[in-house]
Amino acid sequence: MKFLHAADLHLDTPFVGISDFSKELQAKLKASTYEAARKLFRVALEQEVDFVILAGDIFDDTDSSLKAQMFLKSEFEKLKQAGIEVLMVYGNHDYYRSNFSVIDFPDNVTVFGQEPTEKTLTTKDGQKVGVAGFSYYQQHINKNLVQDYPEREGVDYQIGILHAGVGDDNYAPFKINDLLKKGYDYWALGHIHKRQVLNKKPMIVYPGDIQGRNQNETTPKGFYLVSVENGATQLEFVQSSIYTWEKASLSVTADDTVDSLIQKIQQFLDKPNVLLTLTIENAQNLDADVVKTINRNELKQQLQNLAMPGTLYKIYLKYNSNPQLAAIDQKYWDEAEQKSINLDDIKDLDSRLYSSDVIREHINQPDFLKRIVRLTKNTINQKYTGE
Repeated sequence: MKFLHAADLHLDTPFVGISDFSKELQAKLKASTYEAARKLFRVALEQEVDFVILAGDIFDDTDSSLKAQMFLKSEFEKLKQAGIEVLMVYGNHDYYRSNFSVIDFPDNVTVFGQEPTEKTLTTKDGQKVGVAGFSYYQQHINKNLVQDYPEREGVDYQIGILHAGVGDDNYAPFKINDLLKKGYDYWALGHIHKRQVLNKKPMIVYPGDIQGRNQNETTPKGFYLVSVENGATQLEFVQSSIYTWEKASLSVTADDTVDSLIQKIQQFLDKPNVLLTLTIENAQNLDADVVKTINRNELKQQLQNLAMPGTLYKIYLKYNSNPQLAAIDQKYWDEAEQKSINLDDIKDLDSRLYSSDVIREHINQPDFLKRIVRLTKNTINQKYTGE
């Protein structure tokens, strides 16, 4: 038995913050989620899989475009002709609502409803497989729905599709132990864009999204080809991302000029389809005029004009090791950090902002507070450089 497990296709992602890119690159980047999805369905045909699982957020928005709907219908028709089933749920981005879709998918597609239900199918090698799941009918779900999934009964292999976050109160929160208790063989997760295997026996898997959508979604993206033979489940990652977001650091000295920086940065742009976020370390060493050139985006624009294989997305200046600040007792830094930077206080600054799905996801990222601390220290270092 073979199947594909993908999630978070986010068709029609707007890719905000790319206005500095050429019009051609902007268009290609906005089309990249479709290209990544084409590869997903092409691999399904090439590998002659039994079925494809799409674990939520297939569309980037609940108001999905006709283009995205017709694209999926066309791809699903190809799978139908090859005898491949599609089992999908909607997530918090593309939650189901009235008049959600203006077209009907072919009959090889099962879209799970509001409550957890099960679909049973028989694979080419004769295995009877149960697949259970549910779709979002609203943006946020505060209830753990794992307990409502059907019990395993009369199947050779049991799969659960779940678009949710571990302990995330707004997105069908669950604990890994909740999944283990169900006795399923495979949990096909969606929602988290970082590829990760939470457990191996049974498999509890986030495939991540199929195309990175911003500078924080680094590394190649894709989906899993899952093979089951003699009761053993094997995963094979398949890259689908057209563009890869990467991060790099460059340490500078007082001798560095605009020309030397251009030469050094070019070395990071030698791989095609890479979108690079560059941090310049020890920026306090740079001449003030060089800093102005960077802050005005003139250096970035010059590098973008060189038509390198990769593309420079952003440059961040990091001011390190200010002697005045280094002399302060570390405990005062720690005390100030604890009093000044509190996640609950940040959430309470503006409840309207925190109610935004995008901002909520950003604030709830594990390293959000660490980034705030780094930015704060960097701002203080910059302010007191040279004083």
